[in-house]
Amino acid sequence: MRKADLHPLLQQTCVPIPDRSGCFAVVPPPVPTRISVPSCNGLLVLARRELEALQERIQRNPQHANLLMHMLNRREAVDSSQIEGTHIGFDGLLIHEIETGIEGGSSASDADATLSYVRAFTSGSQAVSEQGQQALNLRLISDLHARLMVGQVNSAPGQWRDRQNYIGLRMETARYIPPPSSEVPRLLLDLQGLLQYQPEGVEVVSILLRAAIAHVQFEAIHPFLDGNGRTGRLILPLMFKSEGMPPIHLASFLKLRQQEYYDALLCVQTKLEWEPWLRLFLESVVGSCRHTLNLFNELQKIQARWHGVLTEQAKRRHATIWKVTAMLLGQPVVTVNEIASRLGVSFPAANDAVSALVKFDILRPSLEQQRRRVFHAHEVMNALYTGLDKVIEDVASMTKV
Repeated sequence: MRKADLHPLLQQTCVPIPDRSGCFAVVPPPVPTRISVPSCNGLLVLARRELEALQERIQRNPQHANLLMHMLNRREAVDSSQIEGTHIGFDGLLIHEIETGIEGGSSASDADATLSYVRAFTSGSQAVSEQGQQALNLRLISDLHARLMVGQVNSAPGQWRDRQNYIGLRMETARYIPPPSSEVPRLLLDLQGLLQYQPEGVEVVSILLRAAIAHVQFEAIHPFLDGNGRTGRLILPLMFKSEGMPPIHLASFLKLRQQEYYDALLCVQTKLEWEPWLRLFLESVVGSCRHTLNLFNELQKIQARWHGVLTEQAKRRHATIWKVTAMLLGQPVVTVNEIASRLGVSFPAANDAVSALVKFDILRPSLEQQRRRVFHAHEVMNALYTGLDKVIEDVASMTKV
């Protein structure tokens, strides 16, 4: 990246890298509280409407919402981590989560890193539930990173970077060089003002715009040695949650358009051109809301089919098997031990329920060789990922200028 490739305003503030001829670190301007992209106004209205529709559905179906969010949090962890190069899948994460802490349980770096993402989000979500918008501060960002990068000493978990970093294989050919480390604290304090935004006067800047702006600015600052992308994506659902909105999950949709995602961020960070990023962000919001609403419908259909099967088989309503089917809507990968532990039933009772559910094709045994027998609720697993491409393609085609 050459200095001449930067927007004129960024050319004025960029900083030469010592002993690296021709290399300049980009110092982003103060974070804007609002941006004006007229071509995205219709999409902004649509995204707000879809977000409100999802919020209403969650409020009307709290039980299904809790089960669904449990799964979506884990899908988000998998997809956000895969953007950074991990290879663990959704079922692999759930198996790893079950076996973590069990003697002889599995351990793998990708699985550990992805489970750390779940734990970081859970911690951040609790902080936001307790403190609201005031939880969105630099201490929380540091804590998210510390939990996310636990055990990765070289990444200095929870510590702002103390040296120059860059995005690319070599600094001389880097796509982007973030600001010098000395600028990080100042820029983060500026970003914190947006995270804890309070409206001035009667005009209120939508959370949709603020979240889009905050993500760009965080990635432009790149305050950590590693893990910036995952930390930045963790902040997004927490911002929505702090506003009383659904903590929507965007990583799955950004992953589908990964190169476009990188290019759109770079376009803002080097050219100060917001349209590609804002369009991609809002399309991802619409896609996430619509797919989540579809999942609500599909889970209800799946549950109705399962209840029909159990009723036909004359299974007593208080029997363990009914409790297991309810559990599977939010935990579609299970072991007999996990069922017994979570439901507080005996191993034989859990095992009998699993055997019956396999017979009814509600559960299927994993084809992979595991130390412990693992079973999948394949209908739930399929619903979780089916239609992701279609929904984002439909939104993108509908909103083309």
